[in-house]
Amino acid sequence: MSLVPPVPITRREAIRRTLLFSSSLLAANWLPAGPAATDFGPDGMHLLAFGDFGSKNENQAAVAQAMARFARQLRRPLTAVLALGDNFYGRMVPERFERDFERMYDAAALPCPFHVCFGNHDYEPVSYGHSPEPAKWEVQLDYARQHPQSRWKCPAKWYALELPQAGRPLLKLIVLDSDVQEGALTPQEKVAQMRFLEAELAKGTKAPWTWLMLHHPPFTETTKRRDNPAVLRVVEEALKKHPISVCLAGHDHNLQHLKVDGYGASFLISGAGGADRYEVNESRRGFTRMEFGFNHFHLTPTELRAQFINVDGACLHAFRRFPDGRVEVLT
Repeated sequence: MSLVPPVPITRREAIRRTLLFSSSLLAANWLPAGPAATDFGPDGMHLLAFGDFGSKNENQAAVAQAMARFARQLRRPLTAVLALGDNFYGRMVPERFERDFERMYDAAALPCPFHVCFGNHDYEPVSYGHSPEPAKWEVQLDYARQHPQSRWKCPAKWYALELPQAGRPLLKLIVLDSDVQEGALTPQEKVAQMRFLEAELAKGTKAPWTWLMLHHPPFTETTKRRDNPAVLRVVEEALKKHPISVCLAGHDHNLQHLKVDGYGASFLISGAGGADRYEVNESRRGFTRMEFGFNHFHLTPTELRAQFINVDGACLHAFRRFPDGRVEVLT
């Protein structure tokens, strides 16, 4: 029997093949950035995610334009965009939906639903000058109900859905309201949400992937903040008892991918959608970067690939994850 000689590989490919997940390798920000990948074959589902975007400034516009440019290059249309909270900063006049959402995010390039969760700034009053005033989250819920044709999808403070469709899902997404601070969720709402989370996880799913989506990250490497025990209490039991692959958040105005001891999930922060950026720690828990940008995800039954993409279209960090929990750093 003849042996086929091995095919030579480049040094970069050799590095890629050996970068199986570890905290030290995940934090290897020295790996060079290159153009974001756009060719994933004809199968699977594409998602984008971003948060802390409602700043109505040139940074929000730059991220929106980068998302549209990237989406146009994909071989398959996006299934959804995940909007991670702090959707509107400042005074919330009615025309902001049209100006800062419908027109800001190119409907031709991004024609899919935007599934929304609420952040702390969404609990502020709208500042119309009336007394009493509604909170921004109430206005956002009303807009979704009154404009069912809009891409803005927000059925409740917490909800669950299966993507791309129920019956043959690739992803079960559980959207939570992490606003546990004073003046936000009531004690009754906190109890109701925990019961909802328990019930959704007990239902099970045919999807190979289950994610949690919320505004506040339970873990962070932002210099001005620490890990959040109050938020962790909301999700800890779910993360430890169920095969949740990703916990996706915003709130911190940067990009992060963390591996935390004792948890199997990948903790991702995508809070760089337009608000002023926050400095990051160089951490052995994972990748951290202080840049404006967004996330791209490609899901199949056997693999999840994630990219952190900046406004220039460069992939700052990428990894793939398998249903058994293995994670491989790609760049």
